[in-house]
Amino acid sequence: MNKVSIIVLTHNQEKFIEKNLQGIFMQKINFPVELIISDDCSTDQTVTVINNFIKNKPSHFEINLISHKKNLGSTPNFFNALQKSTGKYLAFCEGDDYWTDENKLQIQYNFLERNQDYSMCFHQVKNISSNPLLNDSIFAKVEGKDYSPFEIFRHWIVHTTSVFMNTEVLKNTAVQVLFRHPELLYFDTFLYMACSLNGKIRGSDFTMSAYLRHEEGISNGINYKRDLRHNHLDEIIAETYGEKVKEYANWQIFSRSRIAFFNLLKQGKFGLAFQHLKWILKKKGNLRIYLIKKYA
Repeated sequence: MNKVSIIVLTHNQEKFIEKNLQGIFMQKINFPVELIISDDCSTDQTVTVINNFIKNKPSHFEINLISHKKNLGSTPNFFNALQKSTGKYLAFCEGDDYWTDENKLQIQYNFLERNQDYSMCFHQVKNISSNPLLNDSIFAKVEGKDYSPFEIFRHWIVHTTSVFMNTEVLKNTAVQVLFRHPELLYFDTFLYMACSLNGKIRGSDFTMSAYLRHEEGISNGINYKRDLRHNHLDEIIAETYGEKVKEYANWQIFSRSRIAFFNLLKQGKFGLAFQHLKWILKKKGNLRIYLIKKYA
């Protein structure tokens, strides 16, 4: 049977990593697994918890625990782990998230094995939160259908914990562009869109994993400095995919920076406001789209 590489990225997640590994080790599968755990220089007991837990690993699991002595940042840590993978397929589960269905991997493995014209599949995910209004809700509604790169980009529907993909994708031109930009804040959406260059992408309405939403998460809250890095990512996506994706990406950049610019002016943060103004001027051709709310 073909090997599956699972990548787990960790950083100061001693409170969460054991539940993450429990969800991985409980998988009922008939293929070998390479589990790559890449810890980005945690300063808590994350690595100790991992070492204690993996002593009782399943026999068909090969463990590669990487403990960086210097903090790389989330995207370089991910790139480093990807380059260590040797399986035919890849699955992901960041250290504070976890899988909830013991058949998740086997279901997705069977799908790609039986449908060679697909390069990736993903499924629905539930939110876990201390907020009772959010807890146990669906992260994003996923239908049992094929998805285009534009749908993946426009709607944040593909959660990392749900992805199962063919590693051949890592060789395509879009991913090679991605690898040249370790400074990017996010990598996931770009990677999933890139799968479309190798085959079709299939969604599933099965809910088989959990996204832990907490204040320590990288995407939590309003952060206008982070938005500048998001603009950089969207511009790379625009230039890589072109056409409809490019138009929407440029609109996103213009809209995001316009909102940030006026809010920062009100707060008296003129230096940061000026950085967003440069993006507004660069993408000012999207003012018409913004005014008619084409993408609202």
